[in-house]
Amino acid sequence: MRVLQIASLYPPKMLGGAEVSARNLSDLLVSAGHEVMVVRASDRDEPDGDETIAPGIRVARLETPHIYPVFRFYDAGRLKKPLWHLQDHFDQRLRPAFGRILDDFAPDLVNVHLLQGLGYPLLREVAKRRIPVNYVLPDLGLACIRMSMFKNGKDCSGHCAPCALSTRYKLGLIRQQSSVSFVSPSRANLETLSRHFPVKDYPHAVILNPNTYPRPTRARTQSDDLRLLYAGRIHDSKGVEMLLGAVEALARNRRVTLTLAGQGQQEAELRARFGDAPWCNFLGFISHQQLADQMMESDLLCIPSIWAENSPGVVIQALGLGLPVMGSARGGIPELVRDRENGRLVHDTTLSGWQAALGDVLDRPEDLKAWRNTAEQDAHRFDARTIGCEMLEWMEASAGRPAKRQ
Repeated sequence: MRVLQIASLYPPKMLGGAEVSARNLSDLLVSAGHEVMVVRASDRDEPDGDETIAPGIRVARLETPHIYPVFRFYDAGRLKKPLWHLQDHFDQRLRPAFGRILDDFAPDLVNVHLLQGLGYPLLREVAKRRIPVNYVLPDLGLACIRMSMFKNGKDCSGHCAPCALSTRYKLGLIRQQSSVSFVSPSRANLETLSRHFPVKDYPHAVILNPNTYPRPTRARTQSDDLRLLYAGRIHDSKGVEMLLGAVEALARNRRVTLTLAGQGQQEAELRARFGDAPWCNFLGFISHQQLADQMMESDLLCIPSIWAENSPGVVIQALGLGLPVMGSARGGIPELVRDRENGRLVHDTTLSGWQAALGDVLDRPEDLKAWRNTAEQDAHRFDARTIGCEMLEWMEASAGRPAKRQ
Protein backbone atom coordinates (compact mmCIF):
# COMPACT_ATOMS: atom_id res chain seq x y z
CA MET A 1 0.00 0.00 0.00
CA ARG A 2 1.19 3.49 -0.85
CA VAL A 3 0.22 6.03 1.81
CA LEU A 4 0.52 9.79 1.45
CA GLN A 5 0.55 11.57 4.78
CA ILE A 6 -0.47 15.23 4.94
CA ALA A 7 1.34 16.66 7.96
CA SER A 8 2.08 20.37 7.75
CA LEU A 9 4.35 19.94 10.78
CA TYR A 10 6.72 16.99 10.63
CA PRO A 11 10.11 16.41 12.26
CA PRO A 12 12.41 18.24 12.38
CA LYS A 13 9.78 21.02 12.22
CA MET A 14 7.80 20.51 15.43
CA LEU A 15 5.50 22.36 17.81
CA GLY A 16 3.87 19.50 19.71
CA GLY A 17 3.07 15.83 20.03
CA ALA A 18 1.09 15.47 16.79
CA GLU A 19 4.29 15.70 14.77
CA VAL A 20 5.86 12.87 16.77
CA SER A 21 2.78 10.74 16.11
CA ALA A 22 2.99 11.44 12.37
CA ARG A 23 6.62 10.36 12.25
CA ASN A 24 5.94 7.22 14.29
CA LEU A 25 3.08 6.31 11.98
CA SER A 26 5.38 6.66 8.96
CA ASP A 27 7.92 4.36 10.59
CA LEU A 28 5.18 1.86 11.44
CA LEU A 29 3.87 1.78 7.88
CA VAL A 30 7.33 1.24 6.41
CA SER A 31 8.11 -1.53 8.90
CA ALA A 32 4.94 -3.29 7.69
CA GLY A 33 6.10 -3.11 4.06
CA HIS A 34 4.17 -0.04 2.92
CA GLU A 35 5.56 2.97 1.06
CA VAL A 36 5.14 6.46 2.52
CA MET A 37 5.22 9.98 1.15
CA VAL A 38 4.87 12.87 3.63
CA VAL A 39 3.81 16.35 2.52
CA ARG A 40 4.78 19.08 4.95
CA ALA A 41 5.07 22.85 4.92
CA SER A 42 8.51 24.28 4.30
CA ASP A 43 10.05 27.21 6.08
CA ARG A 44 11.04 30.28 4.10
CA ASP A 45 14.70 29.31 4.28
CA GLU A 46 14.05 25.83 2.83
CA PRO A 47 13.70 25.04 -0.86
CA ASP A 48 10.68 23.25 -2.26
CA GLY A 49 11.33 19.66 -3.26
CA ASP A 50 11.44 16.21 -1.74
CA GLU A 51 14.00 14.00 -0.10
CA THR A 52 14.19 10.44 1.16
CA ILE A 53 14.74 10.69 4.90
CA ALA A 54 14.64 6.93 5.56
CA PRO A 55 14.18 3.81 3.45
CA GLY A 56 10.61 3.88 2.17
CA ILE A 57 9.83 7.44 3.41
CA ARG A 58 9.96 10.48 1.13
CA VAL A 59 9.17 13.95 2.43
CA ALA A 60 7.92 16.62 0.05
CA ARG A 61 8.28 20.23 1.22
CA LEU A 62 5.85 22.86 -0.03
CA GLU A 63 6.29 26.57 0.61
CA THR A 64 2.86 27.84 1.52
CA PRO A 65 1.39 31.20 0.48
CA HIS A 66 0.37 31.99 4.07
CA ILE A 67 1.52 35.34 5.43
CA TYR A 68 3.68 33.42 7.90
CA PRO A 69 4.67 29.73 8.08
CA VAL A 70 2.79 27.44 10.43
CA PHE A 71 6.00 27.05 12.47
CA ARG A 72 5.66 30.73 13.48
CA PHE A 73 2.02 30.45 14.48
CA TYR A 74 2.50 31.06 18.20
CA ASP A 75 4.78 34.05 17.56
CA ALA A 76 2.48 35.83 15.09
CA GLY A 77 0.66 39.01 15.99
CA ARG A 78 -3.07 38.86 16.67
CA LEU A 79 -3.91 41.08 13.70
CA LYS A 80 -2.30 38.65 11.25
CA LYS A 81 -4.07 35.51 12.45
CA PRO A 82 -7.50 36.18 10.86
CA LEU A 83 -5.85 36.64 7.45
CA TRP A 84 -3.78 33.47 8.02
CA HIS A 85 -6.94 31.47 8.72
CA LEU A 86 -8.68 32.89 5.64
CA GLN A 87 -5.73 31.78 3.54
CA ASP A 88 -5.79 28.36 5.20
CA HIS A 89 -9.42 27.95 4.14
CA PHE A 90 -9.54 29.52 0.70
CA ASP A 91 -6.11 30.11 -0.86
CA GLN A 92 -5.85 27.80 -3.89
CA ARG A 93 -2.24 28.41 -4.90
CA LEU A 94 -0.79 25.17 -3.52
CA ARG A 95 -3.28 22.95 -5.33
CA PRO A 96 -1.29 22.50 -8.60
CA ALA A 97 1.92 21.49 -6.82
CA PHE A 98 0.05 19.13 -4.51
CA GLY A 99 -1.84 17.65 -7.45
CA ARG A 100 1.46 16.83 -9.17
CA ILE A 101 2.64 15.05 -6.00
CA LEU A 102 -0.54 12.97 -5.95
CA ASP A 103 -0.13 12.05 -9.62
CA ASP A 104 3.53 11.16 -9.18
CA PHE A 105 3.12 9.07 -6.03
CA ALA A 106 -0.33 7.62 -6.86
CA PRO A 107 -1.29 6.76 -3.25
CA ASP A 108 -3.80 4.11 -2.28
CA LEU A 109 -4.71 6.15 0.80
CA VAL A 110 -4.30 9.77 1.90
CA ASN A 111 -3.81 10.01 5.65
CA VAL A 112 -4.63 13.54 6.83
CA HIS A 113 -2.65 14.08 10.00
CA LEU A 114 -2.37 17.86 10.17
CA LEU A 115 -3.79 19.98 7.36
CA GLN A 116 -3.68 23.39 9.02
CA GLY A 117 -0.77 25.34 7.61
CA LEU A 118 -0.91 23.70 4.18
CA GLY A 119 -4.52 24.62 3.53
CA TYR A 120 -7.88 22.86 3.31
CA PRO A 121 -8.17 23.38 -0.49
CA LEU A 122 -5.70 20.48 -0.89
CA LEU A 123 -8.64 18.18 -0.16
CA ARG A 124 -10.19 19.19 -3.49
CA GLU A 125 -7.24 17.62 -5.31
CA VAL A 126 -7.74 14.38 -3.36
CA ALA A 127 -11.46 14.39 -4.21
CA LYS A 128 -10.73 14.90 -7.93
CA ARG A 129 -8.67 11.71 -7.96
CA ARG A 130 -11.14 9.74 -5.81
CA ILE A 131 -8.44 8.59 -3.39
CA PRO A 132 -9.71 7.22 -0.05
CA VAL A 133 -9.02 9.46 2.94
CA ASN A 134 -8.31 8.52 6.55
CA TYR A 135 -8.56 11.60 8.76
CA VAL A 136 -6.58 11.46 11.99
CA LEU A 137 -8.06 13.62 14.76
CA PRO A 138 -5.20 14.98 16.90
CA ASP A 139 -7.37 17.94 17.94
CA LEU A 140 -10.74 19.62 17.36
CA GLY A 141 -9.62 21.42 14.20
CA LEU A 142 -12.65 20.33 12.15
CA ALA A 143 -14.92 22.17 14.58
CA CYS A 144 -12.72 24.99 15.88
CA ILE A 145 -10.39 27.44 14.17
CA ARG A 146 -8.22 27.45 17.31
CA MET A 147 -8.31 23.61 17.21
CA SER A 148 -9.12 23.38 20.93
CA MET A 149 -12.60 24.81 21.65
CA PHE A 150 -10.84 26.63 24.49
CA LYS A 151 -10.62 30.41 24.79
CA ASN A 152 -9.82 32.93 27.51
CA GLY A 153 -9.07 30.18 30.01
CA LYS A 154 -12.38 28.34 29.54
CA ASP A 155 -13.92 25.65 27.36
CA CYS A 156 -16.18 27.06 24.67
CA SER A 157 -19.82 26.56 25.66
CA GLY A 158 -21.02 26.52 22.07
CA HIS A 159 -20.09 27.14 18.46
CA CYS A 160 -19.13 30.76 17.71
CA ALA A 161 -20.05 32.20 14.31
CA PRO A 162 -16.54 32.02 12.74
CA CYS A 163 -16.07 28.40 13.84
CA ALA A 164 -19.57 27.44 12.68
CA LEU A 165 -18.86 28.86 9.22
CA SER A 166 -15.46 27.16 9.15
CA THR A 167 -17.02 23.83 10.12
CA ARG A 168 -19.64 24.10 7.37
CA TYR A 169 -16.90 24.78 4.81
CA LYS A 170 -14.77 21.82 5.99
CA LEU A 171 -17.78 19.51 5.98
CA GLY A 172 -18.39 20.46 2.36
CA LEU A 173 -14.83 19.37 1.51
CA ILE A 174 -15.26 16.10 3.38
CA ARG A 175 -18.50 15.35 1.53
CA GLN A 176 -16.68 15.72 -1.79
CA GLN A 177 -14.42 12.76 -0.98
CA SER A 178 -15.11 9.34 -2.49
CA SER A 179 -14.34 7.57 0.81
CA VAL A 180 -13.62 8.95 4.29
CA SER A 181 -12.86 7.42 7.66
CA PHE A 182 -11.83 9.02 10.95
CA VAL A 183 -9.61 7.82 13.78
CA SER A 184 -9.17 9.54 17.14
CA PRO A 185 -6.70 8.63 19.89
CA SER A 186 -9.32 9.28 22.57
CA ARG A 187 -13.05 8.74 22.98
CA ALA A 188 -13.35 12.16 24.61
CA ASN A 189 -11.98 13.94 21.54
CA LEU A 190 -14.31 12.01 19.23
CA GLU A 191 -17.36 12.72 21.37
CA THR A 192 -16.61 16.45 21.67
CA LEU A 193 -16.03 16.75 17.93
CA SER A 194 -19.20 14.82 17.11
CA ARG A 195 -21.31 17.48 18.84
CA HIS A 196 -20.29 19.96 16.16
CA PHE A 197 -19.17 17.86 13.18
CA PRO A 198 -20.92 14.69 11.93
CA VAL A 199 -17.86 12.48 12.31
CA LYS A 200 -20.01 9.53 13.40
CA ASP A 201 -21.82 9.53 10.04
CA TYR A 202 -18.63 8.01 8.63
CA PRO A 203 -16.57 4.97 9.63
CA HIS A 204 -14.70 5.93 12.79
CA ALA A 205 -12.52 4.35 15.45
CA VAL A 206 -10.71 5.17 18.69
CA ILE A 207 -7.10 3.95 18.54
CA LEU A 208 -4.18 5.26 20.57
CA ASN A 209 -1.31 6.78 18.64
CA PRO A 210 1.15 3.90 18.02
CA ASN A 211 4.08 5.90 19.29
CA THR A 212 7.41 4.37 20.19
CA TYR A 213 9.58 5.95 22.86
CA PRO A 214 13.23 5.33 23.75
CA ARG A 215 14.02 3.15 26.72
CA PRO A 216 15.83 4.78 29.65
CA THR A 217 19.58 4.48 29.80
CA ARG A 218 19.62 4.51 33.60
CA ALA A 219 17.94 2.63 36.44
CA ARG A 220 15.20 4.14 38.59
CA THR A 221 16.53 6.15 41.52
CA GLN A 222 15.06 6.81 44.97
CA SER A 223 14.83 9.99 47.02
CA ASP A 224 13.43 11.22 50.33
CA ASP A 225 11.81 14.09 48.41
CA LEU A 226 8.63 13.78 46.36
CA ARG A 227 10.05 14.43 42.88
CA LEU A 228 7.40 15.82 40.54
CA LEU A 229 7.86 16.11 36.78
CA TYR A 230 6.02 18.23 34.23
CA ALA A 231 6.71 17.70 30.52
CA GLY A 232 5.00 19.66 27.77
CA ARG A 233 4.42 23.15 26.44
CA ILE A 234 4.77 25.99 28.95
CA HIS A 235 1.41 27.56 28.11
CA ASP A 236 -1.51 28.92 30.10
CA SER A 237 -3.86 26.18 28.82
CA LYS A 238 -1.53 23.56 30.33
CA GLY A 239 -1.99 24.78 33.91
CA VAL A 240 1.75 25.11 34.52
CA GLU A 241 1.44 28.34 36.52
CA MET A 242 -1.17 26.69 38.74
CA LEU A 243 1.08 23.68 39.33
CA LEU A 244 4.01 25.91 40.24
CA GLY A 245 1.84 27.82 42.71
CA ALA A 246 0.66 24.58 44.33
CA VAL A 247 4.19 23.22 44.70
CA GLU A 248 5.47 26.58 45.98
CA ALA A 249 2.92 26.47 48.81
CA LEU A 250 3.78 22.87 49.71
CA ALA A 251 7.55 23.40 49.53
CA ARG A 252 7.43 25.85 52.44
CA ASN A 253 7.26 22.95 54.88
CA ARG A 254 7.34 19.73 52.83
CA ARG A 255 10.06 17.90 50.92
CA VAL A 256 8.95 18.28 47.33
CA THR A 257 10.63 19.33 44.07
CA LEU A 258 9.32 20.09 40.59
CA THR A 259 11.24 19.65 37.34
CA LEU A 260 9.77 21.16 34.17
CA ALA A 261 10.75 20.00 30.68
CA GLY A 262 9.50 22.03 27.72
CA GLN A 263 9.25 25.44 26.14
CA GLY A 264 6.43 27.83 25.39
CA GLN A 265 4.92 31.29 25.60
CA GLN A 266 4.90 31.42 29.40
CA GLU A 267 8.40 30.05 29.89
CA ALA A 268 10.26 33.35 30.32
CA GLU A 269 7.65 34.76 32.70
CA LEU A 270 7.51 31.64 34.88
CA ARG A 271 11.29 31.23 34.91
CA ALA A 272 11.58 34.81 36.19
CA ARG A 273 9.07 34.15 38.98
CA PHE A 274 10.04 30.65 40.07
CA GLY A 275 13.36 29.74 38.43
CA ASP A 276 15.55 30.63 41.43
CA ALA A 277 13.50 28.63 43.93
CA PRO A 278 15.48 25.66 45.36
CA TRP A 279 12.56 23.29 44.71
CA CYS A 280 12.17 24.28 41.03
CA ASN A 281 14.21 23.27 37.97
CA PHE A 282 13.44 24.39 34.42
CA LEU A 283 15.16 22.14 31.86
CA GLY A 284 13.85 23.78 28.68
CA PHE A 285 13.53 21.57 25.61
CA ILE A 286 14.89 18.05 26.03
CA SER A 287 14.87 15.03 23.71
CA HIS A 288 12.63 12.01 24.18
CA GLN A 289 15.69 10.07 25.33
CA GLN A 290 16.50 12.69 27.94
CA LEU A 291 12.87 12.70 29.03
CA ALA A 292 12.88 8.91 29.46
CA ASP A 293 15.96 9.21 31.67
CA GLN A 294 14.38 12.07 33.63
CA MET A 295 11.33 9.90 34.28
CA MET A 296 13.59 7.39 36.04
CA GLU A 297 14.58 10.18 38.45
CA SER A 298 10.96 11.20 39.12
CA ASP A 299 8.18 9.88 41.36
CA LEU A 300 5.09 11.37 39.72
CA LEU A 301 4.30 12.97 36.35
CA CYS A 302 1.91 15.92 36.68
CA ILE A 303 -0.44 16.97 33.85
CA PRO A 304 -2.44 19.92 35.26
CA SER A 305 -4.18 20.90 32.02
CA ILE A 306 -7.14 23.25 32.30
CA TRP A 307 -8.30 22.44 28.77
CA ALA A 308 -9.51 19.08 27.49
CA GLU A 309 -6.34 17.27 26.37
CA ASN A 310 -6.83 14.65 23.67
CA SER A 311 -4.42 11.79 24.45
CA PRO A 312 -1.15 13.21 25.79
CA GLY A 313 1.79 11.20 24.53
CA VAL A 314 3.83 12.05 27.61
CA VAL A 315 1.24 10.25 29.78
CA ILE A 316 1.55 7.14 27.61
CA GLN A 317 5.34 7.35 27.75
CA ALA A 318 5.30 7.66 31.56
CA LEU A 319 2.82 4.86 32.19
CA GLY A 320 4.71 2.66 29.74
CA LEU A 321 7.76 3.10 32.02
CA GLY A 322 5.78 2.46 35.19
CA LEU A 323 5.77 6.12 36.30
CA PRO A 324 2.46 7.08 37.98
CA VAL A 325 0.59 10.10 36.63
CA MET A 326 -1.49 12.76 38.36
CA GLY A 327 -3.65 14.49 35.77
CA SER A 328 -6.64 16.77 35.47
CA ALA A 329 -9.86 14.78 35.01
CA ARG A 330 -10.46 16.35 31.62
CA GLY A 331 -10.52 15.23 27.99
CA GLY A 332 -8.79 11.94 27.26
CA ILE A 333 -6.66 11.84 30.41
CA PRO A 334 -9.18 9.67 32.35
CA GLU A 335 -8.96 7.10 29.54
CA LEU A 336 -5.29 6.62 30.41
CA VAL A 337 -5.10 7.33 34.14
CA ARG A 338 -7.21 5.09 36.40
CA ASP A 339 -7.92 7.03 39.57
CA ARG A 340 -5.99 5.70 42.57
CA GLU A 341 -4.77 2.70 40.57
CA ASN A 342 -1.95 3.92 38.29
CA GLY A 343 -2.16 7.53 39.40
CA ARG A 344 -4.62 10.17 40.49
CA LEU A 345 -7.29 12.19 38.68
CA VAL A 346 -7.74 15.74 39.95
CA HIS A 347 -11.33 16.93 39.55
CA ASP A 348 -10.81 20.30 41.23
CA THR A 349 -8.51 21.82 38.61
CA THR A 350 -7.64 24.91 40.65
CA LEU A 351 -4.47 25.78 42.53
CA SER A 352 -6.05 24.73 45.82
CA GLY A 353 -7.34 21.50 44.26
CA TRP A 354 -3.88 20.55 43.01
CA GLN A 355 -2.28 21.58 46.28
CA ALA A 356 -4.67 19.30 48.17
CA ALA A 357 -4.14 16.37 45.79
CA LEU A 358 -0.34 16.64 46.01
CA GLY A 359 -0.60 17.06 49.77
CA ASP A 360 -2.45 13.76 49.94
CA VAL A 361 0.44 12.05 48.15
CA LEU A 362 2.90 13.54 50.63
CA ASP A 363 0.74 12.35 53.50
CA ARG A 364 0.31 8.83 52.08
CA PRO A 365 3.55 7.76 50.34
CA GLU A 366 2.32 4.15 50.37
CA ASP A 367 -0.30 5.16 47.75
CA LEU A 368 2.43 6.26 45.38
CA LYS A 369 4.18 2.91 45.74
CA ALA A 370 0.94 1.06 44.95
CA TRP A 371 0.31 3.25 41.90
CA ARG A 372 3.82 2.55 40.64
CA ASN A 373 3.31 -1.20 40.99
CA THR A 374 0.04 -1.04 39.05
CA ALA A 375 1.57 1.18 36.36
CA GLU A 376 4.42 -1.28 35.90
CA GLN A 377 2.00 -4.21 35.65
CA ASP A 378 -0.20 -2.35 33.14
CA ALA A 379 2.61 -1.06 30.91
CA HIS A 380 1.62 -3.59 28.23
CA ARG A 381 -1.54 -1.53 27.57
CA PHE A 382 0.69 0.94 25.75
CA ASP A 383 2.77 -1.51 23.74
CA ALA A 384 3.38 0.21 20.41
CA ARG A 385 3.44 -3.07 18.47
CA THR A 386 -0.06 -4.06 19.63
CA ILE A 387 -1.49 -0.60 19.03
CA GLY A 388 0.35 -0.44 15.71
CA CYS A 389 -1.28 -3.65 14.45
CA GLU A 390 -4.70 -2.19 15.24
CA MET A 391 -3.87 1.03 13.41
CA LEU A 392 -2.51 -0.81 10.37
CA GLU A 393 -5.65 -2.93 10.11
CA TRP A 394 -7.76 0.20 10.26
CA MET A 395 -5.78 2.01 7.58
CA GLU A 396 -5.71 -0.99 5.26
CA ALA A 397 -9.48 -1.29 5.59
CA SER A 398 -9.86 2.46 5.04
CA ALA A 399 -8.02 2.22 1.74
CA GLY A 400 -10.82 0.04 0.34
CA ARG A 401 -13.82 1.05 2.41
CA PRO A 402 -16.72 2.97 0.83
CA ALA A 403 -17.82 6.04 2.73
CA LYS A 404 -20.96 5.85 4.80
CA ARG A 405 -23.20 8.83 4.17
CA GLN A 406 -26.40 10.08 5.72
